[in-house]
Amino acid sequence: MDKRLAWIHPDQAKARKAILVPLNAEATALVAKQLGKHATHVFSFRGSRITQVSTKAWYSALECAGIEDFRWHDLRHTWASWHVQGGTPLYVLQEMGAGRARTG
Repeated sequence: MDKRLAWIHPDQAKARKAILVPLNAEATALVAKQLGKHATHVFSFRGSRITQVSTKAWYSALECAGIEDFRWHDLRHTWASWHVQGGTPLYVLQEMGAGRARTG
């Protein structure tokens, strides 16, 4: 939390390699609210850890939020666009997108 970084475990990553994810202030605050709700995982549902988001859950969440015509992969495009707009160098963005972000 101090470094505002999260790790995606290799078992949960598509390429089976750990991914370093930088967190902004909003994401850090969201994670901080979740701490202590589950013994080992940040996000849980009804006391159980979330290991996978089902398609049904994804579409249900989109409907609850009033979001139409949106795919999970769209988040990656938004993330990259925001970084470019914020001045992140393209070589750094490429490293981050490949899961090899610098820790400082």
